[in-house]
Amino acid sequence: MENMDKMKNLGPNGNSSPHPINGSTPSIHEYQPTLVESNQLAKIWARRAADLAKPPPVKTEGSTHDLLVFRLADEQYGIKVNHVVEIYPPEQITPVPRTPSFVVGVFSARGRLLSVVDLRAFFGLSNIDLSETSKIIVVAGDTTKQKGGNGRFEVGLLADEVEDVITIFEDELEPTLSNQIGGRADHTLGITANMLVVLNLDALLQNTRLIVHEDV
Repeated sequence: MENMDKMKNLGPNGNSSPHPINGSTPSIHEYQPTLVESNQLAKIWARRAADLAKPPPVKTEGSTHDLLVFRLADEQYGIKVNHVVEIYPPEQITPVPRTPSFVVGVFSARGRLLSVVDLRAFFGLSNIDLSETSKIIVVAGDTTKQKGGNGRFEVGLLADEVEDVITIFEDELEPTLSNQIGGRADHTLGITANMLVVLNLDALLQNTRLIVHEDV
């Protein structure tokens, strides 16, 4: 019993010490955060402030578009894949006299003689020489609604590079403004937040400036 009494009187360091008087507790030094911890907290708060400043994500729902994405100069364009027939390297293009400046020439696609249109020249973009990544995208559209149109119309579109096939939601498209892409706005379905211009192939292929294959 004597040993038990001694143990009760032992302080936190194992030495004999009196019990607290009047319910007071031993003094405890206040915790001071280090400089490293303060910097970490500052970074966390800065991150949270940046996250709160971001605009809410765009709701993506409803109808979608499957697009072939390609590049013209420094800009990205997309066309609906249901318009795309084939993709060829730009080989054996034969120049044709007395055609518009944006018509590179004609080439044979599985026995079909098709015009090749340089969209950069058509849209008034800077000219770039053909390279290893250049491609001819053969697209098709319906010209029956156009005056003088005789049904299915195919043409080759010259692109600097074919990049990908993607799917976007209709809600991701914003109307294009003339000060964003100039006269191309008449031939677009819209533009995405990351500046992907989605072309309206139906409108583009109904442009009478492109109907040159019947005369070559």
